[in-house]
Amino acid sequence: MLGRFNEALQTAAEVLAPPPTPLQNLEYHWKHVKNFYAENKIMPKVHIENTNLTVHLEEMLKLIIEEDCKINEDVQITNCELSTPFKSMCSGSYVSKECFDFVLTNRPLDLLVDICRLDSPIGATGCVLPWMRRFLTCLQQPRLDHKSILQPIQKLIAYCSSAAGHASPYEQEEIVFLLNVAGVIRKEPLLLHLFLPAHEHSWAVASLNPLLGMRAPVKNPLFEHAKLESQVRQVSLLQDRTIDTSEQDETDKAVQEPSKLNMQDYTDIGCDCTENDSFILLNTVLRYIDSADSVVVVRACEAALILMSLPSIGIKCNAQKSSFHMFAKQLSQKLAFLCQEIPEDMDTGEIEDCVSYWGLLPRDSEAQYFIGKPQLMEFLCWLDYANRVAKECGVSEIVQHLAENFRVNLFELSIEPMISILDTSIVGFMLVLMAKIIRQTDAPIFNDQLATWLVGSPIVVDGDDLAVSTIENTPTINHTDCLLNIIIENAQDNQDILLPTLQFVEALLDNPNARILHNMLFRYLETRGYYDRNAVSTIQTWSDEEDEREKHRSSASEAIKSVTLKPNNILKVINNFLLLLPRQIISDSIGTCYEEYVQDANRHYKNWIAKTSQFDWPIEAVCRSKEDDYDLQSPESPPPILLPTAPACNDKLQSIFRLFVDYSFFSFVILSLGKLHSCDSGIAVEQFYEGPLLRLLFLHVKDMAKFPYELNIAVIAILSKLSFFPHPYLHEILLNPELPVARSTNTLWNSMQTLARHLLLEIPRIEGFQKRITETAKRLLINPPIMSESYEDHDHLFESLVALEEFCKELAAIAFVKYHHATE
Repeated sequence: MLGRFNEALQTAAEVLAPPPTPLQNLEYHWKHVKNFYAENKIMPKVHIENTNLTVHLEEMLKLIIEEDCKINEDVQITNCELSTPFKSMCSGSYVSKECFDFVLTNRPLDLLVDICRLDSPIGATGCVLPWMRRFLTCLQQPRLDHKSILQPIQKLIAYCSSAAGHASPYEQEEIVFLLNVAGVIRKEPLLLHLFLPAHEHSWAVASLNPLLGMRAPVKNPLFEHAKLESQVRQVSLLQDRTIDTSEQDETDKAVQEPSKLNMQDYTDIGCDCTENDSFILLNTVLRYIDSADSVVVVRACEAALILMSLPSIGIKCNAQKSSFHMFAKQLSQKLAFLCQEIPEDMDTGEIEDCVSYWGLLPRDSEAQYFIGKPQLMEFLCWLDYANRVAKECGVSEIVQHLAENFRVNLFELSIEPMISILDTSIVGFMLVLMAKIIRQTDAPIFNDQLATWLVGSPIVVDGDDLAVSTIENTPTINHTDCLLNIIIENAQDNQDILLPTLQFVEALLDNPNARILHNMLFRYLETRGYYDRNAVSTIQTWSDEEDEREKHRSSASEAIKSVTLKPNNILKVINNFLLLLPRQIISDSIGTCYEEYVQDANRHYKNWIAKTSQFDWPIEAVCRSKEDDYDLQSPESPPPILLPTAPACNDKLQSIFRLFVDYSFFSFVILSLGKLHSCDSGIAVEQFYEGPLLRLLFLHVKDMAKFPYELNIAVIAILSKLSFFPHPYLHEILLNPELPVARSTNTLWNSMQTLARHLLLEIPRIEGFQKRITETAKRLLINPPIMSESYEDHDHLFESLVALEEFCKELAAIAFVKYHHATE
């Protein structure tokens, strides 16, 4: 009986005094916050956690977020029951929110910012920054366009800018707040203009996005003749964009899908920013890049990457341009500094095995430590970050500026001086490091700048210019004296840097660039000077009509239909490779069969076709006219001498003319003796120059029995990758043993024949050679191979024999796969 009476009293009390509304609760908590500071003129030295401020602030934020969630749910339910026009009006217009309106009118965020800046009481900054972060990220529409929200956010950004770099105890809270502001802008890119100096197009930008709630005055006579003072920078009021009925559907789509808005109108409009203006949000984020806290650095990198990848950024804005260029310069200088900090006496094998990506936290504490590991890891992290920025940024001018700074500061000022010194250990270290850099940077713009550094700037040919560098005083290097060829030629005379050079070249092939490949290989082969035109060829030929058909790929997706890659004597080609070594000195039962190489070759060839599909390589190997024979035969080939005919005059004058012509021709012959050699028949012929790389590889194959197994495998790896290239001239000189070759011309086939003859002559003289061949094959043909601890006599002979045998099988498989693809 008593319980029922109490229940009735409670019901009556609720009727007479209903529970407070969310707005009343918000006012209650805000009143307590203000009273705390009104009563404590001199703030006691207590921590904020020992006060009730955290409770009141948390309740305020909870009320605002709950109201926002409830209203958005109601809007979604209402939209399901309304027609399309009412849906767009409901989703695009501002819905009244009592708690949020209280924030806009009473401006509690201003007080919170003051509390944060004063850190009063102690720890208030660490409480307010997360509060503001959650306020921005948890609301569907935080209304950054409203001055009650925007101005406090701008003040907090300015506070973070002043606090950065001073070992602030709230570094993590500050950078996470900035990261979330960048995230809000990334979600709605047109908000970017709110964090820049006053633009002429501010109203125009706001009118592009209905969600911003900012409109230029519509048909208001008060603004028709508005005049601004010339020295006052203000927002110019533009005419309203009238939208007719035909555009209404597109407007509805823009309201419902703000991420698909057209940014072209924004980026095409100029601004009135000066060169002294800057993008304050990006500048503030960059101040945290050099923090001692790795977590803060990663968050700063994330924020900078978000801001660099905004679709609404415009290089026409001077403020953005200034900040982005400063970021590019700072990032490239940091890379150059970290590269110089790597100790040069570290083990180069650790460089190849080291894998590090930006944002990789926490670090692997159980990984093996080696000399230079911290410096190398940090450099590779920042290198990966720079590569990511170059790939994510959508403005070509910004990416170009970043890449050019990357080339100048890292390659030219840091690495190139180290490559040019006489210490071979340092040169080898830098080449291995360069190989690592090339493998870890796959941004196309970085690849182009690497090509500019190695082979020079692109040259305009027949009106086709290839994106000439915009940095002033960038030299156009002579292709015969370019840095890449100098590096390769130095390795021919210095065995100490041969292996690092091969690793460097292999990295260039793994990340191919058309300019690099042309100047390293194809400019020497495109004359087809290795081909003997006087011999009777057994390879398939084609008619002049077929010869004039398309010689270049019309589409990257189409199969490569090439007579050069599909010879009619493919069985002879395969048998030549498989039968190069006689049966008595091979270990066929131990090694991999030829058929097992075909599957891997098929997969790799498809990969190389995809990598080189945009290089516009020729389809067929075609001989040039005789007038072009002199061009590019050797690095210093002179133009042909055209002998004039004798004039019609008396005999004495004709004799003098013949003497002059004979003397000129004799002088030319004397000057050209360095480029001529005597063949077996004693007739002097012009020597074909295959280029520094192919000459290095072919000479090494001939003398493979003199080198260690590790070096031989590096040479074979490069030749295998070159054999996969769908380039007709390179295919002929590497994969066609039946090709009629000019006298004294080096090809891969005759180099392998020279090696095979040497092995066949030397190995049978060794006692028990068949057993040693079997033991060597068992030791080397496992993964990983077992290297001999102490080399015995003739070990290099047996190791080179095993390497040559497997290499022959691989070349046969590659030739078969390329033939098969050309016949599809």
